[in-house]
Amino acid sequence: MPRAVPQQNNAPRGEPGDYEEIPIPNKLLAKVGPGYGSDPVALQQAEAVVEKLKVAYELRLEKEVQDLTLSFQKMKNTGEYDLDLLHDVVHEIRGEAGTFGYDLVSNIGKSLCELLSPMGGVSSDDSRAIETHLKAMQTVVAQKVKGAGPKVAKEILEGLAKIVEKSRD
Repeated sequence: MPRAVPQQNNAPRGEPGDYEEIPIPNKLLAKVGPGYGSDPVALQQAEAVVEKLKVAYELRLEKEVQDLTLSFQKMKNTGEYDLDLLHDVVHEIRGEAGTFGYDLVSNIGKSLCELLSPMGGVSSDDSRAIETHLKAMQTVVAQKVKGAGPKVAKEILEGLAKIVEKSRD
């Protein structure tokens, strides 16, 4: 997925009451009718498959994060950064991480994608910000922190958000 470079929007914003909310009917639900939806047995089977894949995924995740970090180090050493490649790999990791219970890795990946998206080049501050994200991701994977993580995880994410904000300034 290519990086989405945000465009500056200086259009005036509306005030409350300046707009009308238009409800959109769910035509598919009207055609299918009530009582249809996910099959509980199929859902259980899918969850069982995901459970079986978790062990293999954890090993693969560790390798992917390690490879990403090495790739970034090579870019840093040569001074030639492939931001699209970094973004694509991080985007892929964060998408899978949430599926397998690594919500914190997914959130760190989201923060890193937001950092990389508007970048045209990499300053020394940007490089440190990318490295900080990668180290946080490595730590979470090495410690096998599942879910949203402990209270300190929220503080880590808040710190990474500040880094992203500082990098944008």
